Amino acid sequence: MSAIATTILAFGAFGAVCGIGLVNVMALVARGMKRPCDTLSFTREGDVRSLVADWAQAHGFRLVRTEGTTQVYKRGRNVLTSPAFVEYVADGDRHSLKAYVQIDGLLVKGDIALSGGGFLVRLPRSMAKADVNRLLASLGQPPLGT
Repeated sequence: MSAIATTILAFGAFGAVCGIGLVNVMALVARGMKRPCDTLSFTREGDVRSLVADWAQAHGFRLVRTEGTTQVYKRGRNVLTSPAFVEYVADGDRHSLKAYVQIDGLLVKGDIALSGGGFLVRLPRSMAKADVNRLLASLGQPPLGT
């Protein structure tokens, strides 16, 4: 193997290790934040579950888990971007939504709220926040704050 090929492979391996390390650091920072998710509870009559399911399908979220009255929707596959989650819970006419983006550093996972400032996973958070605000508007609820 030539010296150039060896150098390229060495720097490539170094870059990969640094990248994985940076993602793990971001996940640790997200774990230490005070708000791992945005939560909204509201009262509304009617078939909210089907409204949430229709919204999820229209905006690229897929149902990944159902536990009792809780449905968990996810968008993204954790390849090149952090996946966004929306958890919906129904209890009669009382409903609850929880929304967050997950940073998966292979060694450490951390959740971060869609609202709020900061540089961590800014693009996935802003995209998910816009979609969740569309859902909230269709349900007659105020949008997530900044």
